[in-house]
Amino acid sequence: MNPSIHLIPHSWQARMDRQAEKRRKLLAFLRTEFWTAPEVAGQIVGLTDTRSIRNTLAAMTRDDLIVRETTRLPSGRKVNIVGITMTGQAHIAHLLNRPMVDRAYEHGRIGLTLADHRCDLQRLRIMLAQAGWKGWIYPDRQSVEMKTAGQGHRADALVTHPNGSVIALECERTVKTAKRYRVIAGHHLTAIARGDYARVIYASPDNATSYAVRDLMQGIGQVVVSGRAASATPEMLTSFLFCTYADLTNLDIQ
Repeated sequence: MNPSIHLIPHSWQARMDRQAEKRRKLLAFLRTEFWTAPEVAGQIVGLTDTRSIRNTLAAMTRDDLIVRETTRLPSGRKVNIVGITMTGQAHIAHLLNRPMVDRAYEHGRIGLTLADHRCDLQRLRIMLAQAGWKGWIYPDRQSVEMKTAGQGHRADALVTHPNGSVIALECERTVKTAKRYRVIAGHHLTAIARGDYARVIYASPDNATSYAVRDLMQGIGQVVVSGRAASATPEMLTSFLFCTYADLTNLDIQ
């Protein structure tokens, strides 16, 4: 008997196992993210080839686990969206033995003006998870009671460093005014004093943006806390770290 015959079922099973694992990874991510871009989906499942990503997403769409659509940003640029369905939510809840999430992607409900910001945050989430960071939380999804009880500004995300420190992450794609940074810094310093998190990282897509954000933050002079101005001391400002996306996992966080 040709020994290669015994390898065929094994090879087929291995392919099916890899396919199932890719589906599990993407659905587990979309379980709480609800939607993403195809290239981010490729990162999650470990694919870089456009054709392979497209084939994987097409198969999941066929099985009603995800939906795909093309929409247009206010700027006129088209973006492709991959969103989880309720069937996908049921599937991943069963696989993970976790509670069913009663929410799926809805057409026109993604906040198109923030689409690029959200996808960048997702890329940072993947990068940090691969570096051993855990416990990613979106503060803007807290309950109404928690939102109103805390500060007015909420970080883009909270995530736990491998050393156990909870870090507030700001995905800073564009530069705000110094006046706005005074208010935001005050909210962050109040949260740090309250013990909500230890440090704040401002991550930007490029060196120029990161430099500008750092320069404005370090020169604010005053911060606004509970509506009142206070001097921003050098010690206070050490709570803020600045980097590019690429350097995020290289920061020395004590």
